[in-house]
Amino acid sequence: MALLYHSSMYADDRPVDSYWEDLNGQQTMFHGPLTERSRCDVAIIGGGFTGLAAALYLSRDYGLDVRVLEAGHVGWGASGRNGGFCCLAATKLSIGQLISKYGLPAVQHFYASQVEGINLLDSISSEEGIEFDRQGDGIFEVAHHQNRFSGLVEQAKELKRLFGINTEVFSQSEFADIGHDSTEQFGALLTTAGFGLNPLKLVHGFSDSANRHGAKIHPHSRVVDWTRTREGHELQTVGGSVVADQVIVATNGFTRDDLHKRFSGIVLPVISNILTTRPLSADELDWYNWRTENPICNTRTLLFYYRLLKDKRILFGARGDLSGSLNASDRMRRFMTKRFYELFPRWRAVSFSHFWRGFVCVTRRLTPCVGKLENDPSVWYGFGYHANGVNTAAWVGRALARNLAGDKSDAVHIPEIMSGLATPFPLPRLRLWGLRAAYIYYQLRDAW
Repeated sequence: MALLYHSSMYADDRPVDSYWEDLNGQQTMFHGPLTERSRCDVAIIGGGFTGLAAALYLSRDYGLDVRVLEAGHVGWGASGRNGGFCCLAATKLSIGQLISKYGLPAVQHFYASQVEGINLLDSISSEEGIEFDRQGDGIFEVAHHQNRFSGLVEQAKELKRLFGINTEVFSQSEFADIGHDSTEQFGALLTTAGFGLNPLKLVHGFSDSANRHGAKIHPHSRVVDWTRTREGHELQTVGGSVVADQVIVATNGFTRDDLHKRFSGIVLPVISNILTTRPLSADELDWYNWRTENPICNTRTLLFYYRLLKDKRILFGARGDLSGSLNASDRMRRFMTKRFYELFPRWRAVSFSHFWRGFVCVTRRLTPCVGKLENDPSVWYGFGYHANGVNTAAWVGRALARNLAGDKSDAVHIPEIMSGLATPFPLPRLRLWGLRAAYIYYQLRDAW
């Protein structure tokens, strides 16, 4: 089956040219690629946050024999190359849209799980000794236009009134004093649920912990064929095979349409791109009065997201590119460089050290998909995090582990908003044409 994007987006045999990989390197694995025929209780397809969290809890808390099959090296996918934003919420629907569709109690349950996911990372760090360079004590959303500030004020009220999440709103001048200034800064909302982190260190921490508790993690073991036999699910990889009683699909935006017929056309991968600057001096940071380590996004639909890293670099991310080709990647890098200098014109002499890209995962209903197949309850899944998967994926991994193990006394009830599979996109091969039309609309909307 043809790939949706250019083949370079799926080159799982190559390292990711990211700041995180330069900083952390690739993990030394205790188990190499799968090279033989084996058997296990649970096979997990995908070695990111969801898959590794599920492997950790299944092996540690329930003693199950688990194998994780990862197409690239551990951390190759979105979990190891994202911007390191642990934040709310894993949907592209507004609070009002969610309430209209699902009702307030369901939305409150969903937001409670989101906050619980944020707290889970701190808990698992303490339990397992995982260090992930935690930064900040909340998330800022910055109004990119003066007309957007009133929306942040209303959002702050909703988050506090409906979900008990503490918020604070800052005017343009107030945020310039405590956050930063720029040409697209007209006030900001602080949500005190979330923080920044080093995503690849977190992936490696999950992997080390899962391995220590008995899970076997196989990098460079992409599943190329999946058959159902009387023995169980036989997953053929590029170098071996495994027969499992149960399977968890945890591939998010890198889910291929030919993996399993029930997941074909379910997800829309969307390219996200990241630049990092060289380290900035204290004087350079003072030019924009940069005073925060909290991650920041703006109010654009095609948003910019950015943060100050521990070594004083600025990480700057944006959506865009509908082909994934190398030429398109070069154009996107030039566009992002131009826009960064427009937001921060005094930093025009600041060079960039890294540029990389990956997929965020969108579903047709604009919420995650978590559960098990109705026609085969031995197949579980968790994906569709809409660019807010750091906390959600870890929570989902634990929820899948608990439910798969049949832990009735401590089972996690999956919120209705993320329960079950979304319907496939109509005419899946034309998904990118729909995304192209959406981008045109978003660009017009973001102009004010």
